[in-house]
Amino acid sequence: MKKDIVCGLGEIGLPFYKIISKVFPVEGFDIDSSLIPKSKNNFENYTVRFLHICIPFNKNFIRNVVNLNQKFLPESIVIHSTIKPGTTNSLQKKLKIPIIFSATRG
Repeated sequence: MKKDIVCGLGEIGLPFYKIISKVFPVEGFDIDSSLIPKSKNNFENYTVRFLHICIPFNKNFIRNVVNLNQKFLPESIVIHSTIKPGTTNSLQKKLKIPIIFSATRG
């Protein structure tokens, strides 16, 4: 089985987590562990299909995404954060998996 992981459980990540969790195995991750929803299910041995990045952009963004990639080993990364032009290309040069930018609107 496969699961998704949503990194960054703020105003973008938490609603996204709630929507995905209705139809697909998903885990949440945040540097603030108190924000991580407690799951009744154990998806620990599932491979990670998509790593959804919902963290704020800053000067360490690329390094943070690379580190999250190493931690979770996803098949693909989807960036839902507002990022500066060229960020997706920079990440794609560093990682061998597909990097997808999904602009957040609302």
